[in-house]
Amino acid sequence: MSDLFLTAEELAHLTGRKQHKSQREALDVMGIYWKVNAAGKLLVGRKHVEEVFGGHGGEARRQVKPNFDALKP
Repeated sequence: MSDLFLTAEELAHLTGRKQHKSQREALDVMGIYWKVNAAGKLLVGRKHVEEVFGGHGGEARRQVKPNFDALKP
């Protein structure tokens, strides 16, 4: 199961936080989806994190640059 989800140590390293609430807040800022299981443990999919950091997070994550030429008369 550790292949599917990040370990507690990996979550702490990724977020820079040890408490679950702080980790959830950091993950939200990074745009990383998470769930809490029945035991109250934070679950983050390894593949999703790899996609977010690998640039394959989807079109919604694409950075849009302004078109300054549109402002010219």
